[in-house]
Amino acid sequence: MMAKTDASRRTRPAGHPTVGAGSGNITPLLPLILFETMRDMDRPEEVLEGEDVSVSLPRRFGLNDVVNTQIHRFREEVRRKRLQGESEIENLIRLVIRRPDAEEIFEEAGRRMARQAWEERSATARRMVKHLPSRLALVTARRAARRLFRQIVGNGRLHISKKHPAIRVAGSLTARADPGGVACMLYAGAFAELMARYTGRDYRLTHPACEARGAEACEWTAAVPA
Repeated sequence: MMAKTDASRRTRPAGHPTVGAGSGNITPLLPLILFETMRDMDRPEEVLEGEDVSVSLPRRFGLNDVVNTQIHRFREEVRRKRLQGESEIENLIRLVIRRPDAEEIFEEAGRRMARQAWEERSATARRMVKHLPSRLALVTARRAARRLFRQIVGNGRLHISKKHPAIRVAGSLTARADPGGVACMLYAGAFAELMARYTGRDYRLTHPACEARGAEACEWTAAVPA
């Protein structure tokens, strides 16, 4: 039994999150960044000197003590590398979609996820990527997208196109949690930001198929604007 345990430890990639009591499969960075994005969206652009925001803006959900508590909680989950269950992430998505700025929050959270993944690469690797020929840069971007999306799609079946920048997820967590399809902007934001970081070009994302609209899978394609 001991030999089997040691073998499993050797085959687990370094830094790979551990599965908690809920047998989760989603990185704890996702709920953390969603809560942080809500908090940041609800902060006023300008705060007067001596102003107590918690008093002057009591209705801003992102400034609620509950949100701060959740942020602290998920920072600890990130530190412990505990994977999260899909049901909890779905409940969080349903909370966000009640907001009028839900689409903006999901897109920004996705972009933050991608920026976090980019910053985790070594400075040397980031410099090398910026000097790659465009074709190789696209290959590297697709690999990065695969690494990131595997951490945030849950049980969704992920496919990354090899012919052109496109992602397909069957059994999409976002579409399942949000029948309106707004939550899919989470994946769109992440994909767009990854493409920009790895290729140095801004891409326009389209979402031609969505399970929330009755399609068999959610699809996102990226193209450089003409």
